[in-house]
Amino acid sequence: MALRNGVKKVELPSGNIRYEVRVRVPALNGTSRPQRRKRFETSKAAGEYLDQLQDKLTKEAAQAAADEAGVVTVAQAVERWLAAQRINPTTLEAYTAALAPLVERFGNRDVRTIGDGEVEQLVQDLIGGTGPGGRKWKRTSINPMLARTKAVWKDLERRNVLSENPIQYVKPLRKKDDTDTYEGALDLSDRLDEGEVARLVAMHSRVDLPLVGGPRSPQYMAVAHSPMVHLALIGLRRGELAGLRWSAIDLDAGRITVAARTRVRVTGRTIDQSNGKTANARRSLKLPASVLTVLRGTEERQKIAKKRAGEAWVGERDLHVLTHWDGRAVAPRTLDDWWKEALRYAVVDHRRLHAARHTAASRLIAAGATPSAVAAWLGHADGGTLVLRTYAHTDASEVDALAELLG
Repeated sequence: MALRNGVKKVELPSGNIRYEVRVRVPALNGTSRPQRRKRFETSKAAGEYLDQLQDKLTKEAAQAAADEAGVVTVAQAVERWLAAQRINPTTLEAYTAALAPLVERFGNRDVRTIGDGEVEQLVQDLIGGTGPGGRKWKRTSINPMLARTKAVWKDLERRNVLSENPIQYVKPLRKKDDTDTYEGALDLSDRLDEGEVARLVAMHSRVDLPLVGGPRSPQYMAVAHSPMVHLALIGLRRGELAGLRWSAIDLDAGRITVAARTRVRVTGRTIDQSNGKTANARRSLKLPASVLTVLRGTEERQKIAKKRAGEAWVGERDLHVLTHWDGRAVAPRTLDDWWKEALRYAVVDHRRLHAARHTAASRLIAAGATPSAVAAWLGHADGGTLVLRTYAHTDASEVDALAELLG
């Protein structure tokens, strides 16, 4: 059988046969490079190595040519932007996932050749399920992709890689009746109204009920979900909910230390970390009386559950507030399922778990809280800028009342 070009049969002094790969490596950036030579026991192994080496050299040559021409690919721009963000692992994973369709479709393209029309087409393909990945993307996933893409292109513009930035003209997706929103606004269409909040709370406040009916019965789960529902509705993030331990709660003082520990999912696994999403995420909050009542009931039920579980109990000494029947900490994704079940039990239309946080912010603003106070409650790092821009809408009657002041 004839050997492929680049593979040579060599007989050693011992009489053994080896297959040698010898490749002359082209000079890179004017620097000479040594010849690559390696021997293998089989011609197949030698051929596989040769394929890998040639592929690597081809990419290096293409990159060198791009560098010479001042080319920055979309994949390089995204990678550089992500590396400069200094964000926690979960946010980095979310940003990476949001930008994945952009990289998959345009990764090797020069950023200067990408126009707004192509990005618009990518959006339409994602909506229709014909884009990268082959699944349909919702508005709440597409808009973060566009926001991150614009941030990458803004960075390219700042570094003078781009002389013009056509991506800035791509508009986020909005609901048909969502005409008064602005560029960069959060999508708040899934907030719960007061009636829905009342139903959700009412169906998950019976702390006097025992855990009966089996671990998956609606009655059992309504009691098990109650602390999650009440804590979510005061604005805690999913990772803060999952990582909350009893050591962070003082039931006598009625206070909670949020984000002392968080539990998040990163690259397919759940991890515990000692910091929150932002620099201001760790905060001490006074708990509403209704939440305190639910937490006291939860603590008592966990004590009973521990006795019933016996040797099957695996809860840690510093127990999580939200656990399974055997004391296991709840994974963040499990909380998404618990939230869906809680909504169904209260006959409330489906929302994301994060909608509870938006709901809390809106209710606080409506009650007269200042944006800076709401930001501190939520653990925002901007001192109230996002809250003011997003939630603090002015009623028309308030504007009319200003006429008397000016008169």
